[in-house]
Amino acid sequence: SVSIPELEAALERVRLLAVVDDTGRFPVPGHLVVNSALGLDPPERRDGTRYLLGPRFALLAPEFAEPPVRSWREGVRRILLVLGGATSASLMAALARVVRRALPEATLDVIVGPAGDVPAAVTAALAGLGGVILHAAPESIRALMLDADLAVTAGGVTLLELAATSTPSVGVSVVSNQQANLPGLARGGALLLAGGAGDPGLPDALEAALTSLTADAGRRRALGERARQLVDGRGAARVAEAMRELLAEVPLAARGGRC
Repeated sequence: SVSIPELEAALERVRLLAVVDDTGRFPVPGHLVVNSALGLDPPERRDGTRYLLGPRFALLAPEFAEPPVRSWREGVRRILLVLGGATSASLMAALARVVRRALPEATLDVIVGPAGDVPAAVTAALAGLGGVILHAAPESIRALMLDADLAVTAGGVTLLELAATSTPSVGVSVVSNQQANLPGLARGGALLLAGGAGDPGLPDALEAALTSLTADAGRRRALGERARQLVDGRGAARVAEAMRELLAEVPLAARGGRC
């Protein structure tokens, strides 16, 4: 991460400073500040900074702007478990066991990052758990999302990608900077929030959420469709347009030739 003094110094030396923030603690030095969490408000004193807040500005790959085409099946045949590239193997395995207990017949797709020995560690932790397919840094995560009837996810960028694909999801908070994304989407009717990784009641809460959604196809569809309404995948284009507007307002020569 970059400190506030470092941002203040950069602000004086560059023509356009765009900051992607995940703290929600404003003000932040910059010409443009982006935070995709739901429910944030800009500070009363902005000092010329333009704030782009909310899931409309989620910075996702262009493919997530494509309208999702999915089958809203009555039952849950495939479930996706994805918690981020650095999530511990023990946590992945613990949640996978809860998923298997709640949905014993469904195929469980588990996504992990490619870093170091993570895939091998998760494979070892999942040993003996049937119906699991491990995907290490898959080429198309969007395809797996569209195949899933339900997902268990942490609160990072993947959460927003799942929302853009209308995937009904249950959230688990893994790190502190996910505290805004998950409750925001839950309050917006786009997610069920099971709790945090350190909560002693997380296994029971997760199993209850999965069981309730498995039995209610209409609720799954409502969650997925609401999630897509909030995250339409066009956030990167909106941010790029805002940057172009700012550059047009302040020509290069007006800032002393800084680049």
